[in-house]
Amino acid sequence: SGFAVSATALAMPDAGLISYGEQVQVARNICEATRSSGLLVIGDGDTGFGCSGNVRRTLRGYAAAGLAGISVEDQVYPKRCSYARGLAVENRKRAIARVRSAVSARNEMREECGLDLVLIARTDCRNCSGGGGLEEAIARCVEFARLGADVVYAEGLKGAPELKQLNEAMAQTQSGRETPLMIAQVERPGVVLMQAEEAARLGYTLSLLGLTVLKVALRAMKDALAEMAAGRHPAYERRMPFDELYAEVGFPAHYAWEERFEEGTNPPPPAPA
Repeated sequence: SGFAVSATALAMPDAGLISYGEQVQVARNICEATRSSGLLVIGDGDTGFGCSGNVRRTLRGYAAAGLAGISVEDQVYPKRCSYARGLAVENRKRAIARVRSAVSARNEMREECGLDLVLIARTDCRNCSGGGGLEEAIARCVEFARLGADVVYAEGLKGAPELKQLNEAMAQTQSGRETPLMIAQVERPGVVLMQAEEAARLGYTLSLLGLTVLKVALRAMKDALAEMAAGRHPAYERRMPFDELYAEVGFPAHYAWEERFEEGTNPPPPAPA
């Protein structure tokens, strides 16, 4: 999530301020931290960070970082969060050219160096003033599928009726029938979340909740800091036990590695709290 990376790495809003280098470094760190878990990580590729050459560099960099997938969207660069003011999308011709360059970059990676990414082609025109609305969003998704995107996604569709309408339009084309659809949701006032099972019934294969964990974590941290500022201490059940924290950050695995090669050099772990 570009929103989450901007918030946690820069303490800034997702309003076109974060760079390719900052995004790919966070992606690399996440992939390294989750490598042994088997999790597949999707990265927010924004607009590809510029022209077609930037799109190519972004796909190669994200794949080399260890990501399994990337989303590339049709906003004007520098882009901003779809909930921010000043949202603007490229015209259809430029949007198609961007996705075409991303598809070509993905194919080139596969052929030349064995790297690969699931390419999610995204349109933001549904909620963009002058973007063409639902009709244009559907037309772009159909075209993105025809170009060879692995997954397509229309941001901001209004509930089940519009999700169904997109799925039905995609099903009328050969490439659309073969291309999975994605839904992404954020808990906001007035929004009723769609459960994954319902999204699946409407024809959607992938369901993302990109800000949920960030919101839960930030609320917990702010509550704990407020308690400490008031002279209290967060209750035991609200804190991760130290031995669990010790294991989560990797000390036991690190010691196991040291014991293979540096016998007698590693200190004993601290006693459990």
